Amino acid sequence: MTLREYINFWQETYDKHQSRPTTYAAHNYVFKNHILPGLGDTQISELTSEMVGEFLEERKRFGNHRRSGFGLGEETMRHIHRLLQQCLNQAIRDGLLTENPAKAFRYRKSTTVKANIMTPLEMEDYLDAAERLGYLPMFMLALTAGLRQGELIALKWSDLNMKKRTLTIAEKRAVERRELVEYGSQTRSIRLTPEVVDLLIMEHSKHPSSPLMFMHPATLKPYSPQMVRRMHKEIIIEAGLDHIRFTDLRHTCAIASLRNGMEAKELAQMLGHARTSMTRQNYTPYLPHKKKKDGESPSEASQAELKQAANILDNLLKF
Repeated sequence: MTLREYINFWQETYDKHQSRPTTYAAHNYVFKNHILPGLGDTQISELTSEMVGEFLEERKRFGNHRRSGFGLGEETMRHIHRLLQQCLNQAIRDGLLTENPAKAFRYRKSTTVKANIMTPLEMEDYLDAAERLGYLPMFMLALTAGLRQGELIALKWSDLNMKKRTLTIAEKRAVERRELVEYGSQTRSIRLTPEVVDLLIMEHSKHPSSPLMFMHPATLKPYSPQMVRRMHKEIIIEAGLDHIRFTDLRHTCAIASLRNGMEAKELAQMLGHARTSMTRQNYTPYLPHKKKKDGESPSEASQAELKQAANILDNLLKF
């Protein structure tokens, strides 16, 4: 059996039934674009640590399939290695291997979030651009509530309590093939500002008969992740902020909230982190009292700018 044949078997037998739909799709992307082109035709019984090492080194140096001749970052390499090792661990349990040839290699997870934190002016420019393009309700909510992209596009009107100004996030709801899929009941609740609630009401008035909070005007279905990324790209081009990623909205919200006095436990609840330790690990380095590795504290100018950003975001978050 080749590795390609076993991966197909592993995906259908194990991965498809144990992973969220979005996780399964992400695994399929890694297999298709990275693992199968390099190792797919190798007999699984003949796979060695040397082969895996050469494959990983080739991916690291030249594995960017979008930009020929460019390599891959540590985080992408960690995902490739982890998925390969996970698949081969199951091959051992299935009696096809005696030891895992990927076990000899290790890619450490980054201990801090790599983020482009928006400055006060960038935040204002971003929201102004979103308003000009007609996207303000969705992206104001993303910036002030720190929602993940998948959570944002899966929101329903019934998730909003206008009287209490709260939003219930269904953490086990996803958009799959432009349809909402529920695969659990876990939720969290966050508070919204009157301004954001008013914007959401205005958004809903555009499609009052739809249960969806944000609906594609042409298909009348939920937005796809690709469409949200395209909308975000339109905003950053309009605002002249080409270095800001969608995930930086979440990071900006988190760091500004911490600098404005929010406790890590409260922030973990807002962001949907399973453990408060995850929140501290990701964001503590951005706090004013945290020292850099070389022993120097952040510059006063940097601290002042971040505090100003926190104040602007606080004005958006006032209840």
